[in-house]
Amino acid sequence: MNTAKLLTIVIFLFITGCANTTHQEAERPQLTNLINNELFSKQTTPSEEAIFSLPEAEKKHFLAFFVKQQTNNIRTDRIVYNYLERHFSNFTYDEDTHSASQAVALGQGNCISLAVLTQSYAQILGLETSFQEMTSEPVYSKADNIVYVANHFRTMIYTPKDELPEKDLNIISFSRPGTLIDYFPTRGSVYSDNADYNDLLSKFYSNLAADALENNQLDLAYSLIIQANKYTPYDSELFNMAGVLHRRAGDLKSAQLIYQTALDNKFVSINLLSNYLVLAKQLGNTQLTEQLTSELAHVEKNPFELLVIAKNDLEIGQINTATKHIEQAITKAPYIAELYLELAKINHQKGNTQKTQVLLEKAIKLERNKQRLNLYQAKLLSLRGNE
Repeated sequence: MNTAKLLTIVIFLFITGCANTTHQEAERPQLTNLINNELFSKQTTPSEEAIFSLPEAEKKHFLAFFVKQQTNNIRTDRIVYNYLERHFSNFTYDEDTHSASQAVALGQGNCISLAVLTQSYAQILGLETSFQEMTSEPVYSKADNIVYVANHFRTMIYTPKDELPEKDLNIISFSRPGTLIDYFPTRGSVYSDNADYNDLLSKFYSNLAADALENNQLDLAYSLIIQANKYTPYDSELFNMAGVLHRRAGDLKSAQLIYQTALDNKFVSINLLSNYLVLAKQLGNTQLTEQLTSELAHVEKNPFELLVIAKNDLEIGQINTATKHIEQAITKAPYIAELYLELAKINHQKGNTQKTQVLLEKAIKLERNKQRLNLYQAKLLSLRGNE
């Protein structure tokens, strides 16, 4: 398992913004109006307060560290980074999304868990934050035809205005100095978009909803999607998961309505198009299948999305198309071990033993996760043993 390696960059971010009028918002479709609420039972979900709450002992420990650092004239945003670096250097990466208290107690979690934890410390000191959303390797791509690409956040902690040099106060309306904290920077990721506090909360709930979908806990997934929707009502990924939820529950009509409404209103993502395509094939709708296939072909994809699509291709027997998608992904990101593993599987299926071994050796050189590394090495030894 990987331990946390924090990357910090002190930067100036230019502020841009846009506003939607109340009238425009009123005209946009509401996901809650599309969901078949009668199908599901509301379950208890973590409250906003519970997500960011820290044990009293941990708060005291952090504040003692803050006071000590402050006496050395260290900037407040840097103090949060220093605390994370010093006290969570052995934080273990896993794919679970935890609250701040859980992350402290367990010493493990994913990047969303660490972003939540960082936000908790920033809130204690009254610091402003923003986030950058990063697309990372696929997590749920094989779960009953659910196409899902995982995302994580890295955190920007802004420097308090009263700690800025006087020369910077003159440009504060145009830029914001602070510390950008990236979690597990060695895990290859691709910048996706800027994000804020509401996006972080929504991602926390939607990650848990994805877990619930994978485990076929439909009532819990429904409840978490509804909760996430309160913070990001027009997020394409929530429309996507709601569509998957209804397909899983057997309500294909509502699933199609959700997907089509998202498509008509341009709430579109690779995940949504891919899962809508799965539904179109299930419905036997040839025209819709051709339309969605065409749209997917023309959307610019990052390497992780290409990998998810390739795995989906393999599940329906399209080996040559899968190979093409993986090779495209390798061209964009030759450092991702899993790309070579998937290509090795394809070549093994074709009987190309020598090429399979070469690809496995490449994956082994690039893989940083110990468990997956052991798996790759076992596969390679098995191939050599059959020579």
